[in-house]
Amino acid sequence: MDAIKKKMQAMKLEKDNALDRAAYNEQLAKDANLRAEKAEEEARSLQKKIQTIENDLDQTQEQLTQVMGKLEEKEKALQNVSIEKKSPI
Repeated sequence: MDAIKKKMQAMKLEKDNALDRAAYNEQLAKDANLRAEKAEEEARSLQKKIQTIENDLDQTQEQLTQVMGKLEEKEKALQNVSIEKKSPI
């Protein structure tokens, strides 16, 4: 009878330990999932920032192209004025 009680106590202790390990591992899994969600959220945020910066870059490059075109026109006009001033009338 004493052996049965010891065996039952050992089984109860084993069960309690298994439940503790299960609870610990469940908490680890929840923590890992939370970290993964935060990382995914940060990745989405960074992707949105990248898209915004790329759009800004495209707009800035377009503006630069326009300004360079205007600069060329002004330089040509300046050259024409300089040539007209140098040529005898």
